[in-house]
Amino acid sequence: MRIAIVNDLRIATEALRRVVCSRPDNRVAWTAASGQEAVRKCEQDPPDVVLMDLVMPGMNGAEATREIMRRRPCPILVVTATVAGNYALVCEALSHGAYDAVATPVLGNASPEQQVLNS
Repeated sequence: MRIAIVNDLRIATEALRRVVCSRPDNRVAWTAASGQEAVRKCEQDPPDVVLMDLVMPGMNGAEATREIMRRRPCPILVVTATVAGNYALVCEALSHGAYDAVATPVLGNASPEQQVLNS
């Protein structure tokens, strides 16, 4: 599966990359550090799924979700530091077509799938 990662924080992008690459059938299609970049890349090279951050400078993840679903729909999973803390943006992204929202994994001693970012 080709998975795109959209996040403005390098450490979060790296944590997601490690989770994605922990399964041999997955690979990172591309990464983007902003909503605008994600919209552009989705049009040029649609992935099988997008892991979308919400809080980014410029176009946030909810707005990017709306634009991607309008221009070139593809599955989007919201991956954010705190689902409850970003509840309004989570709801907005879901209303634009995102499938679900989960907490961003972090790097550490346990496997990436077992960790969540404490914020």
